[in-house]
Amino acid sequence: MGGEKKKTAIERVLGLYTSSKLPLRYSAWILSVAAILALSYLFFSLQYLDRVYPNVVIGSDKLGGLTLTELKDRLTGLATAQKDQKITLKQGDTVLEITPKDIDWQVDIEATANQIFGYGREESSRLTSFFHQLRSAVLKTRLAPVSNYDRELLESKINQIADKVNNPAVNASAELVSDKLVTTAQRSGEVIDESVALDKTLTLLQNLTGGTIELVKQPDKPTIILGDVSQIQQQLDNLSERRMTLQWETGTKKLSRKEIRTLVGFVGGPTEGGAGDILTAQFTSEKVQNYLTSIADLTDSPAVEPQLVIKDGALSIIKNSKEGKVVDLKTSSQTILEVLETQGENPTAVLSMKTDTPVINESNLATLGIKERIGYGETNMAGSPANRRHNVANGVSILQSAIIRPGEVFSTVGKLGAVDNTTGFLPELVIKENRTTPEFGGGLCQVSTTLFRSVLNAGLKVTERQNHSYRVSYYEPPVGLDATIYLPKPDLKFLNDTPASILIQGRVVGNKVIFELWGTSDDRTSSTTTPVITNVIQPGEPIYADTDTLPKGEQKQIEKPHAGATAVVTYTVVRNGEVINKQVFKSIYKVWPARFLVGTNESLPPTVLPAP
Repeated sequence: MGGEKKKTAIERVLGLYTSSKLPLRYSAWILSVAAILALSYLFFSLQYLDRVYPNVVIGSDKLGGLTLTELKDRLTGLATAQKDQKITLKQGDTVLEITPKDIDWQVDIEATANQIFGYGREESSRLTSFFHQLRSAVLKTRLAPVSNYDRELLESKINQIADKVNNPAVNASAELVSDKLVTTAQRSGEVIDESVALDKTLTLLQNLTGGTIELVKQPDKPTIILGDVSQIQQQLDNLSERRMTLQWETGTKKLSRKEIRTLVGFVGGPTEGGAGDILTAQFTSEKVQNYLTSIADLTDSPAVEPQLVIKDGALSIIKNSKEGKVVDLKTSSQTILEVLETQGENPTAVLSMKTDTPVINESNLATLGIKERIGYGETNMAGSPANRRHNVANGVSILQSAIIRPGEVFSTVGKLGAVDNTTGFLPELVIKENRTTPEFGGGLCQVSTTLFRSVLNAGLKVTERQNHSYRVSYYEPPVGLDATIYLPKPDLKFLNDTPASILIQGRVVGNKVIFELWGTSDDRTSSTTTPVITNVIQPGEPIYADTDTLPKGEQKQIEKPHAGATAVVTYTVVRNGEVINKQVFKSIYKVWPARFLVGTNESLPPTVLPAP
């Protein structure tokens, strides 16, 4: 009997794949597939042991296969190239370009490289790491760089184009004009979706590239519609018949029908069908609070801040503060609305008062940070008439001891307040509507000009400034560093961007007008260039005008001649070697001929001049 041929080991293994025993056959195939996958994974892992896993990208840039050093070099190159790339927002013919520099966009190369290289190497979870490795082998993985940027600047940029192209819906509205009801119907509009624009812009930035984004307008519907105008008029008339007396600690006031009507606002109210709001007339808290604010001079006794002065180089209080009492607007408006609603035999609303506490007192004086002089300005008013000198001194005294908090914009006009005979001012010549004419407060521009120069010396940011219509000898030299003011405009405004409060100290010494600014120095220095003067135009021939206020043939000069010119001064502020503010003050002065009045009145006797 012949024996069977003995099978080799390889034949026996191969036989498992065709075995009639299914469990053996399946096991063989499964083990084989597992072995192939294990070997493939081992090869894959060894291939990318110290390299970025495949199919990892930023934007359209493939980063797979790079070592960590190569990755950092590639990211540095991409980030550098991005600085010159622009993102263009486009809506119709309106275009706005944004550069990474505009929004302080910075890519953190180290953190971004670690994030990309760490994809598939997550130490926190082996399962996540394994899944990312498998995913990168077959699918593209898009990662965003680790970056920093100023979101407010980006939103502001997008808002710029939105302001230009948007045509927003307008709600129905109404107002009282000369006590008459005037209504405006609603209007639909179209606007861009600023959130979508922001997301698309960020996508391009995160792709480290530029590009154009087409912005699409969306319908914008009003939320308040105009119904029957006669119905609104009827509502207004009904509300106008309400009666009310206000009562507070020191007085009372019965409101007239016209005053009652000022408490009425026009707002949206629900419609019967629930399809949006319809314009209605009703008493509103906003209108009531506005009215209470308008009569605050009657009802309030505000706190009085202490008067501060620098004495022997230290901040001191020379006049103590005083607590006050003011109307609690929120509580009082609610009381008024309830009285207007319920009425009654003698409807009276008792105003709620609250204590108004001075902000500054002896206990917090040191926290103001007023410890050294940071700015100085000086001008000369030699030759000024008596009324002008008086007004300058009065203006300086009003600004004296003013406190400017960090981040606050100071308004010279706002601090001066009313300029008339009730606040101590006298009539004197001012420049108004291309003429020199007497008005209360003439000479206050010497005050604002001196303050302006102390601000420049302190290195503060000027937010509003206007030169005079013509050159004024009191303020020269230098040319181009004057600042005119007039109620309500123009104004001199500046920002306290220092770390502490600023105290204004002013005084008049002989012919000198002086302002000092005290606070805390942050090591900034300021400089102004020598004025560049161009377009000098001589005043030309005098102008003569007839008047019957003078004897016939007699002349009186009412305007002095001034040459026209343009002056440009550059103002630079530096801190720790870095320019933190640079402003150019361009002053255009009109040519100003001499003006004379010539008498025509034959009935007036000639003016007798005093004996020499």
